[in-house]
Amino acid sequence: QKELPSSLIIQFQNRDGDELGDNIDVPVTSNTEELSSLVHTLLSAPPDQKIPYSFYAKIPRADDPTVIDDVEITTSVSSFLASHPAVSTETVLALTYHPLSIFRVRPVTRCTDTMPGHSEAVLHVSFSPDNRHLASGGGDTTVRFWDVNTSLPKHTCKGHKNHVLCTSWSPDARRFASGDKNGVIIVWNPFKGEAVSTIKAHKKYITSMEWEPIHRNRSGERMLTSSKDSLVKMWNVRTKRLVLTLAGHIDSVECVKWGGEGLIYTASRDRTIKVWNDEGK
Repeated sequence: QKELPSSLIIQFQNRDGDELGDNIDVPVTSNTEELSSLVHTLLSAPPDQKIPYSFYAKIPRADDPTVIDDVEITTSVSSFLASHPAVSTETVLALTYHPLSIFRVRPVTRCTDTMPGHSEAVLHVSFSPDNRHLASGGGDTTVRFWDVNTSLPKHTCKGHKNHVLCTSWSPDARRFASGDKNGVIIVWNPFKGEAVSTIKAHKKYITSMEWEPIHRNRSGERMLTSSKDSLVKMWNVRTKRLVLTLAGHIDSVECVKWGGEGLIYTASRDRTIKVWNDEGK
């Protein structure tokens, strides 16, 4: 375990990346309450508006340095540094401050929080497989990625031209897909909130989406879509190529699941469940 210095230079910034004040030399023993007091001072917050904050540092993943995670400082700066020895103590540490959501500072009741944002009905929500992100799709044609710690949207994504009916995370949480009433799917980069590919997948609205299990294909590039047009299609979302079409139902296919042994299950309004292998047979 590396020896920690007595102090560390920190730069506070808000969730939009705007810096708050100048660099500050703080003791590494500083806890989150003391960091919150510093933010209150820099913001010149009146006494009745001194709310608690949470603090996050951007840390590259050990298994994939191209993916940056927001890691929370839960107790003190020294504990954070001890848990993440790769963080340099010789450079400025940028800390993003977030106002704590209500459920973090009040007793839990039946409803712990409300997350407004969509201007029309919310039609689908899904958690990422790593439980770090929440995403939603709505009748306002937008996709929103939420910060579950603050209950605020991290990204509001526009691209759909009709209601967003279903959403789905890739197993490695690096891609996110949304399907709409026009039969269009958009694949997003959830870390940047940017569309990476758009595919006109079906003639009628999309009812369900399912990614290939990661143990069968670690690239995470293939996914299934089902539709009111009674078809199920397999796509390579990176190349936008249609891999195969499963035709056999005579009514809307409401749900599709990709099993771990290469079998695909489709459920339809024609009152049948069909089982296929992932070669379409």
